[in-house]
Amino acid sequence: MLPAVPQQGAAGQRPVLVVGGGIAGGVLALALADAGLAVTLVDEGFPCATALSYGGVAWWAGAPGELGALMRQAPQAWRALEHRHGSIGWRPCGLRLQGGSVLDGLLRPPFAQVDAMAFRQALARMLPRAGITVLADRVLGPLERVAGGWRLRLEAQADLEVDQVVLAAGAGCLALWPALRQRLRLSWAGVLALETMPAGRPPAGSRWLEQGRRGRLVQPRHWRRRGLEQQAAELQQEAWIVDAGLAPWGEGVLVGQISLVRPPARQAEPPDPAWMEERLRQGLSQLERELGHLPGPYRQVPVAFCDDGIPLVGPIDAAPGLWAFTGFSGAFAQVPVLAPRLAQAMALAASGQKPG
Repeated sequence: MLPAVPQQGAAGQRPVLVVGGGIAGGVLALALADAGLAVTLVDEGFPCATALSYGGVAWWAGAPGELGALMRQAPQAWRALEHRHGSIGWRPCGLRLQGGSVLDGLLRPPFAQVDAMAFRQALARMLPRAGITVLADRVLGPLERVAGGWRLRLEAQADLEVDQVVLAAGAGCLALWPALRQRLRLSWAGVLALETMPAGRPPAGSRWLEQGRRGRLVQPRHWRRRGLEQQAAELQQEAWIVDAGLAPWGEGVLVGQISLVRPPARQAEPPDPAWMEERLRQGLSQLERELGHLPGPYRQVPVAFCDDGIPLVGPIDAAPGLWAFTGFSGAFAQVPVLAPRLAQAMALAASGQKPG
């Protein structure tokens, strides 16, 4: 027997099943519910990239073309979500850039943040209120095609059979549908995750942490992670970089980010956390000695990305009823504007119409 989940949507369809409970899966599930579909979300609860994200909403930093134009609508999209669901951690905030010339450090472009810790807590409230069934379980891959839909094997509960499935589990999508490796890759990202703000203010304390106390993000003038991701397909040996910055995170702060990419055949192998932490601290110390000596703890997660910076959003070739919503570079600016578009396409598919 199947678990006790809603068996019919508004149009007489079985629920759409979303795999992944981070920003991609959570926001898309809300958009699907708004489009009139019954939704079940499966979240294994394992720490994901969303939980350790700076949550920066750089809506002005999109690439030229349609995606960049859509990203400029991100502030309105977050305000709409907050208006409908209550506080979600969204706020306009200051941004301090480090690195580059003296003038670079003085630049203060418009910026906003979704506090990742507050957002995860808000999702736990928003999803049930929107009528979304949440299953705390792990989907075992690869997915199995069956007559009329898809069968998903769960680790702790009985199998599920549904008509439409969305893979929104970030790096976990690769195990569920291995063919995504043609475009989807993963890196390993690590930060110092402090649940309380360290004591000490300038001049004895860190001048950069003081920015965090004031609710501001600190970022490098030029993020190096994107350049590393663009080289992923050609890598013969692992490569890593440190981007030194920080962001408010609940009552605490996230500090630094180390990114490691391995050759395609080894990309899923977790790196040694002690090795990663040591190099992260070395990189932070180059910005400011105090940052490299913060108490920690260190946390790391796999992160999904696409070489070209264009996320996977839409139906998966040769797999009717299977959709992708993953591989975002700048998820907090991209997900809230892309989720409603995908939800409308899926609502049309559920009703038997073809998207325009």
